[in-house]
Amino acid sequence: MAPLDTRHVVGERLTAFADIRAATLAKLERLSQAQLDFSARRGRWSIGEVAEHLRLAEHLWRDEVGRLVALARAGKPARLKHTFAEINVSPLHIPDAVLSMLETPFTLMNRFVPDAVIGFVTEFPILPTRNPDFATPRPGLLKAELLAGLRAGIDQTRRLIDDNADLDFVRMTTEHPLMGANTVPQVLNFLALHERRHHAQMNHVSADSRFPRG
Repeated sequence: MAPLDTRHVVGERLTAFADIRAATLAKLERLSQAQLDFSARRGRWSIGEVAEHLRLAEHLWRDEVGRLVALARAGKPARLKHTFAEINVSPLHIPDAVLSMLETPFTLMNRFVPDAVIGFVTEFPILPTRNPDFATPRPGLLKAELLAGLRAGIDQTRRLIDDNADLDFVRMTTEHPLMGANTVPQVLNFLALHERRHHAQMNHVSADSRFPRG
């Protein structure tokens, strides 16, 4: 059985993420299909695309936690390490050919960056990043499909955590050169901050003078 303090931390992070997801759903439920599909200009995401991006991002990290759980269940070290090539989120405007040379410097640097700084950069877009391929949304999804996908996503994430509450999630780690090494509670915190960051993006879209009235 996982230590009580570990279960408490994981539970707090999961609850915080679920609360932000509830706020996302509330935002989307108030919008019409035309409002969800509106894009300020070519190449800019609509609110619907932002919502689909959030679903895709959660799916990736839930799968990652699932792989960590499988390693722990098999009695193996629950640690995964990725390269820029495997998960191609990276600082904007850095060519792919250069990224591989920066993996070690980024990895070392992230080991000394406080969690509070990483959290601030995650929530506020002061460091422009390139969206990873896996989280590129499809345009024009129906409102019902977007809502169902986001509801199912948080339910599946909650089930994964609850079904494995006997494991020590703090001892499971996934590492990426840009994002550093993160335990499962830190992954849940990242998802919450990442989603809240995109709330601001949704608000920016809806503030456009051409945004449909209904």
